[in-house]
Amino acid sequence: MKLSKKITLGVIASSLLLGGSALAYSSYTKNIKVTFANIKLIVNGKTIETKAEPFVYNGNVYAPVATIANMLGVSQEWGNNPPSVRFESLDRVGSAPQYMGTFGRQYYPLDYVYALRDDNFMREGSLYNKVVNFTNQKELDIPKNESEGRLYPISGMVHADMFYMLERNSKGTFINGYKIDKVKTAISKVFSREIEPVEGHLTFNEATREFTERIHKAENGKAKLVGVKIYRISWENQITKTDELIME
Repeated sequence: MKLSKKITLGVIASSLLLGGSALAYSSYTKNIKVTFANIKLIVNGKTIETKAEPFVYNGNVYAPVATIANMLGVSQEWGNNPPSVRFESLDRVGSAPQYMGTFGRQYYPLDYVYALRDDNFMREGSLYNKVVNFTNQKELDIPKNESEGRLYPISGMVHADMFYMLERNSKGTFINGYKIDKVKTAISKVFSREIEPVEGHLTFNEATREFTERIHKAENGKAKLVGVKIYRISWENQITKTDELIME
């Protein structure tokens, strides 16, 4: 159902001062006729809730700037001088000066906006319990099977908003799958599957959907590969060991 009504719109106007290069800013109000049609904001099939209902004016759809920016994972900030809304797009995160060095040893990137943070950086043993959104600096806790469990990164630069971590706790060794909701800026644990104890380093290949464990031992001052285990994850999130090679 469409509904037209008049609203009062605050407008920021600017004009060049005579005899100088400075800009003078003034505001005024204007009554306009807009159309409300119960417009939904949908991202990747999900309907986004917004405090202010979108409306149509002169053939354009108007919606809150903050809502649009947040659901696209873009940072936004209001500036008073001059009145403005500043955005930082995703491709800027990897190149802008304020982000340079962000993905250093303390951080494990998941994509160009989100990264795991090592809370025990520069001390003995890494401790990954949080994900950081670099566009708005929001920290997200990572759910675990046990509060005392320890999480280790497996996958970086993944797509489909999924990432995986290894959890060691009192009950065993697990691969946990997590999903980042970039609209609500939240993390949920999608599944947890127990695997054999991991002795080496576990990585994930997104193309083949395989987790590979490479086991090394020190020999003559060098790390020698002594074993490989391969696990494959199905589209139903079941994990099966498909191959194993142990070298004497």
